[in-house]
Amino acid sequence: MGTIAQFFESGEQSANKGYFNNLVMLARIDGKVDNDEINLLTRIATRLGLTSKQVKEIIEHPDQYPMVPPVSLEERYERFIQFVKMICVNGHIEPSEERLVSKYGTALGMTEESIEKMYPIILAKVKAGISRDVILEDIL
Repeated sequence: MGTIAQFFESGEQSANKGYFNNLVMLARIDGKVDNDEINLLTRIATRLGLTSKQVKEIIEHPDQYPMVPPVSLEERYERFIQFVKMICVNGHIEPSEERLVSKYGTALGMTEESIEKMYPIILAKVKAGISRDVILEDIL
């Protein structure tokens, strides 16, 4: 149902909250959210313009924030790259994290084939410390 404020928020605000919620779910999937993940989540929340109150609400009530995929292909790939970056941040990738990234890729409108092709490329570039912008440019 949500709050009255959620009812009147813009589509972009709602999409940003859904996106952030997906990142929180990725961070939580291994049963804990470590400091590196918290730092990344904090940076992303700031970039998305989310307040600390909104972040707390999303973390406490994740079921109220569905994923709203962006319209442009570039934004969809950018989100996929960010999902891959999120699972890499603590230095250990669980199979459950990879499955969730794949599921989110599908929700972003990607085919299983494109996910299978792009994921290892993006993963290698993220692990090599290549910036999101460069990775995005390489895969587009």
